[in-house]
This record gives sequence, structure tokens and C-alpha cells, in this order.
Amino acid sequence: MLNIKFNLIVISVTMVLILGACSDTEDTAVEVSESESTQVEKVSLDSDSSSNPKGYQNPERIVSLEWLNEHRNDDNLVIVDVRKLKDGVAESYNAGHIPGAINIPANTTFQIETDGVRGILPTAGHIENVLSQSGVKPSDTIIFYDDIKSLWASRALWGMEVYGHTNTKLLDGDIKLWESNGYEISQDSVQLSASDYTFSAAPNNNLVIGWEAVKASIEDNSDVVCDTRSPGEYTGKDVRAERGGHIPGSINVEWVNNASEDGTFLDADSLKKLYNTANITPDKKVYTLCQTAVRATHTWFVLSELLGYENVAVYDGSWIEWGNKSTDETPIDLKA
Repeated sequence: MLNIKFNLIVISVTMVLILGACSDTEDTAVEVSESESTQVEKVSLDSDSSSNPKGYQNPERIVSLEWLNEHRNDDNLVIVDVRKLKDGVAESYNAGHIPGAINIPANTTFQIETDGVRGILPTAGHIENVLSQSGVKPSDTIIFYDDIKSLWASRALWGMEVYGHTNTKLLDGDIKLWESNGYEISQDSVQLSASDYTFSAAPNNNLVIGWEAVKASIEDNSDVVCDTRSPGEYTGKDVRAERGGHIPGSINVEWVNNASEDGTFLDADSLKKLYNTANITPDKKVYTLCQTAVRATHTWFVLSELLGYENVAVYDGSWIEWGNKSTDETPIDLKA
């Protein structure tokens, strides 16, 4: 039954080809796979965050192309290209990446199949093992980037945040923007010395929510579910599970609305207008979802880090879980 507490707002995007490509990338990737005691030099972001031209709440969580180009050789800074492997080979990374960047595929490092549900955040041990093999240290500042408007980079950052490594940032833009602006591209594979990475903080379970809590939120006026999928998925025209549609009362703001055509994030005023118009406001608890919780983490980053919402969690099971459960367990609405 439709919960009338929310206005169902679908924000359409006219760039159909771009949107379809972004959504498909998330799902295809999932289906295919889909501290040291020594003193270290601190990485300073003052040159980027002090001006804060876009007005973000936490400008230190994002860096510009210019800043990264200037600081990419700084001590204790690790640049991570999260693009996936193809048949076990880092084809995209090998074809060209930011100089000094290492490759840690987000779709296999920060997603795994659990209890028959694809795309779930792995255990801390799984991620620690990958980071150790890649040579990442707990003391490192990590800059994540990809080739799809920070889509998979946001999944990596969110995963690290859940397990307590908060000194992580996104590049404002992607490798395509980096290259189009004339910055150097390298084909040299970077291999760091293996480390013994261990998360030092307790997991932040407030960043993750399960289907039972999402279901309970349907009747709670202080909660709102933000569905970050395409309008077609939201209305059930594009079905990617046993059942299509959306969670009753959820509001559809597709993730691509967060970014400009060049892949950079919109400024804070534009983002506030986008979400306020959709009645997704800072006074509510917000739960984001998509198909496999990749697009959902992009919106989590925007709401939590760029706009400063205090209560934002990702429904990690997302539609691949909700849509495959029975009608009695997980109700579905098809109305736009």
C-alpha cells in the first residue's frame, strides 16, 4: 500500500545514452564478478579545501585535478584507480592511468556475493588482504578515482569508511576529465611493497542498513528512502530482479543528477536544491539504494560528505535483494 507520507518524485534525465551506460556498468560489473609506528609526513589539503569554491560541508573529502597533479608525488599519499579487471587483466588501467596510481578493482574488493545476494560489502579481512597485497598502509591518505563520474570510487570510499579508514578522498572528476584537461597519462604499472594492513577503528555500522530496517522505515515519518536508480527501474519498466518497481514511499533521485556532464560534482547550492525539491532533507534519516548499492554510495557521499547530512545509510542489499524476496517480506509499488 502506498505510504502517503512521501511525495513520490521522479527526477528525469534527458541524457539517455549516458544514464543507461552508467547504470549498466554497475550491474554488469557485479554480475561478472558483480599503522605504522614511524613518523610520516602528513598530506596537506589546505591548498584545495581552504577556498572551497563549491561550498561543500566537508571539502577535505574531495580534491581537484589541479591539486592532485601538484601533489601526486607527496609522501604517504596513495592514488587508487578502482577500474575493474577484464578476464583477470587490468586492461583499462594498463591503457592509461594517473601517474603513480595503483589498481585496486572496486567491484571485487568492495563487493562480494553473500547468502545469495550479489554486491554485498565483504568482511574487513577480505579488504585488508587486498590492501596488504597492494601495499596500502593505515597511515596513507587515499585518493580514489574511476572513469564513471566517481561511481565506483564512491563505493570504495564508502567501504573504507565503514571499516574506519576515514582518510580517504575522491577526485572531483574522473580519468576521462583528467586526460581531456591535458594532464599526464601513464602506462607504467605501479607495484608498491606489500604491507600488513589492518583496520584500526571499529566498524561504523551506522553507515549500513538491512532490509528489515528499511521495511520498518516505510511507516516512520522521520525516515526517507532515496532510490538512486533510473526512472525506468523505479517504475518497474526496467526489471533487474524477480520483481520490478520500488519501495513504497521511496523517492527517486537518480544518481547522475549529482554530477555535471564532465563528471565533476555539482556545487552545494545545486545539490541542496535537487534534494530539497525532492523532500530529502537533512532533518530525516536517509537510506539510499540502487541495484547493488554502487549508485547508492555515490548519493551517500553527496548527502553525507558534500552536504553534511548527519543520518545517511546505504541499504547494501538494495534492489537485488528486495526485488528477489517474497511480496510478504518486501512490499513493492509500481506507481510513478
